Amino acid sequence: MNFLRKINYRLYKFQQIFVVVLFLTLLIIAFLQVVLRLFFRGGIESADSIIHYLVLWVGFLGASLATYKNRHINIDVASQFFKKLNKKLVSLIVNIVSLSISILFLIAAINFIVNEFNNDAKITFIPVWVLELVLPLSFLFIVISFLQKFIESIITYRKGK
Repeated sequence: MNFLRKINYRLYKFQQIFVVVLFLTLLIIAFLQVVLRLFFRGGIESADSIIHYLVLWVGFLGASLATYKNRHINIDVASQFFKKLNKKLVSLIVNIVSLSISILFLIAAINFIVNEFNNDAKITFIPVWVLELVLPLSFLFIVISFLQKFIESIITYRKGK
């Protein structure tokens, strides 16, 4: 369990730094694009597409960071519906459902990237499928976070019994 916690924490720290770098890059490119269009009647080739994919990366990695910190969107239907059940059991159920759904999204994202391999589209010199790798990466990080939470809820449930 400690091994999974350490991996998850290191991934979290890496993502924090990476999101900041991506966001700063996004701001710089957007600012330069505006300045170049206003004052020099030109611009950076494919800047709008680059910004589009940077927003995608920041958004999905941000979702992964939120999941790690338990600040993701929570729907408390389960806890409201199962008020009479043990809270530890409800937590266990919610975590396994969240983990299962995240795994399904991860599989779908991998299938999406595999299908994109055949696409020859590029943004500047980068194949589009490389720019879309954030989808399986972020879902992998989310799966790891939910896996850790699921294992912790199993341990907590067993101790409470």
